[in-house]
Amino acid sequence: MAWLGRKIFKTGGWPGLFVLSGIVLLAVGVVTENGDNYYRPEFLLHKTVVVDPGHGGIDGGAVSDLGDFEKNLTLQIGKRVADKLRAAGAQPILTREDDIDFYTRGKGGKRNDLDKRLAIAQESGAEIFISIHANAIKGRRWTGAQVFYHPASGEGKELAACIQQHLREFPPGNRRQEKGEDYYLLRKNSIPAVIVEVGFLSNAEEAARLKDEGYQDRLAEEIYRGLVHYATVKQGQW
Repeated sequence: MAWLGRKIFKTGGWPGLFVLSGIVLLAVGVVTENGDNYYRPEFLLHKTVVVDPGHGGIDGGAVSDLGDFEKNLTLQIGKRVADKLRAAGAQPILTREDDIDFYTRGKGGKRNDLDKRLAIAQESGAEIFISIHANAIKGRRWTGAQVFYHPASGEGKELAACIQQHLREFPPGNRRQEKGEDYYLLRKNSIPAVIVEVGFLSNAEEAARLKDEGYQDRLAEEIYRGLVHYATVKQGQW
């Protein structure tokens, strides 16, 4: 049993509610092999998390066979993640809330778009940066969400591992592991940063699921749980 706020819950129980400073929080309870670990949303209180819905505006990102643009799916899922963080007492900042981009005319337009997203994180004093994307490759059989971090960032790797652990639980059978990559958004970030590829638009079945509101909400829930996991691990260190 774990004492959380004003109510007691089994650490393996999901969901549960507890009250902290007048805020009703969703208790994330996950039992480890030794049965004594749990993750606590109160460690996200007042933490600033930048949620970056990838692409937007003139940059549609990947496109499914049915014409579904990555930019729309990332915005929908990103907003859901932000809503869950806000309900937990965190301070989410969306880099975009509409179908916009940060491109500039001339050379370096895409780089300037990415730099604007990085500037939002820096100027906000955020503790975490999470960018939401959807994958697409020539092979159509690949599925599953995957989290990327920069190889030189130990904190980024830890954050990615926490989120990936929960994304392996949904959808069932997702065995993807967090992976280090030298992506610009990750390399240039000064805070723990990850890119979450929520699935493959190149797979027809997964592309259809990614459009479903219930599926989007469950994906956002697993990302949120991963953030709670990370915040609990880092308690007192940030």
